[in-house]
Amino acid sequence: MQQLHKKIRQVVMLLILPLFFVVLLSTPSQAKTQVLVQYFHGNVRCQTCLSFEAWSKKAVDGFPVELADGRLQWQLINFDLPENKHYIKDYTLADKSLVLVLEEDGKIISWKNVEEFWGFGEDEEQKFVSLVQNLIADYLKNTTGEEQGKPE
Repeated sequence: MQQLHKKIRQVVMLLILPLFFVVLLSTPSQAKTQVLVQYFHGNVRCQTCLSFEAWSKKAVDGFPVELADGRLQWQLINFDLPENKHYIKDYTLADKSLVLVLEEDGKIISWKNVEEFWGFGEDEEQKFVSLVQNLIADYLKNTTGEEQGKPE
């Protein structure tokens, strides 16, 4: 029985392991670049903040292909939770915020706090969505894949 195990290990070492390395080395390594759209909120949530969140999500949902292939991600983050407090310093957040992040292999390349979102009124949803979609489209130009056009 021990002899059989030894033979199996030899076969693995001589045949399968070299094939594994050939496949591993021949696969082109491509950096994974993605855009994160992060909406930051606290424990207390007013109606205006909930509206901005919904409008931001609507803007992101205008990019179904990029969401499906992983180049775009929507993230809802409560900065009042202890594990998320670092975002306040990382992005110099003063209050509820929408932040776009360009990330490559898990490292932040650039980011933008969309501070102008506080200038929108309750009746300006479409203008808000358009602004956010234009910003997302600009960030998506830096990701791999086909160049992004207008959102759907």
